[in-house]
Amino acid sequence: MKKIIFLALMALPAQLLAQEPYYFHTIRTNSLTASFGRTWKAQYSYQLSRRGQLKVVGTYVSDEYDQGSNRISADVYNVNIQLQQNVFHYEEFFAHLSAGVGGYQLDAKDKIDITVRERKFSFSGGLQFEFYVMRNSIAIIGDYEILWMPFSDVYRVLHAPTIGVGFFF
Repeated sequence: MKKIIFLALMALPAQLLAQEPYYFHTIRTNSLTASFGRTWKAQYSYQLSRRGQLKVVGTYVSDEYDQGSNRISADVYNVNIQLQQNVFHYEEFFAHLSAGVGGYQLDAKDKIDITVRERKFSFSGGLQFEFYVMRNSIAIIGDYEILWMPFSDVYRVLHAPTIGVGFFF
C-alpha cells in the first residue's frame, strides 16, 4: 500500500501551484498605486507575507445626486488602513480581497447652500485585481472599494470603483 501511494505521488506534476518558479509578491515588496474614475485613489502597500499586504489608502470621491427637486453635491476624503489577502492567482493576474478601518471628511452642499461637514470613522472592504505588465515592476490595477459610513447623515454606503497603475519596488 505504501508503494502505491509513493508511486501515485511520484506521478503528480513536478510543479504544484504553491511551488511556482517565480512569484510576483515577494516579502518586503512595496508599491505605490494611483487610480482614477469618478474617484481618485492613492495607495501604499507593504507585503506582509506571500499572500497578505498591509495597505494605506487615500480616497477622494466627488459625487452629485438628486434628492427630490434638490441637487446635492458632495466631496468625500477618506483615509484608511486595510489588510489585503490574495484569493486568486494565475500567472501575472492576481485577485485580492481587503477590509479596513479609517476616517473620512465629507463636505456636502445643496442648491440653497445648506452645507454639511462631517469627520467620522468609516469601514472599507473591496476587491482588487492586478495584471502585471512588467514583472515585479508595473501592474494595471482595477479596484472596487465599498466605504461603509454608519455614522454619516448623508451616506451609509459609498461605492468607489477605480482603475490605475501600480509601481512595485
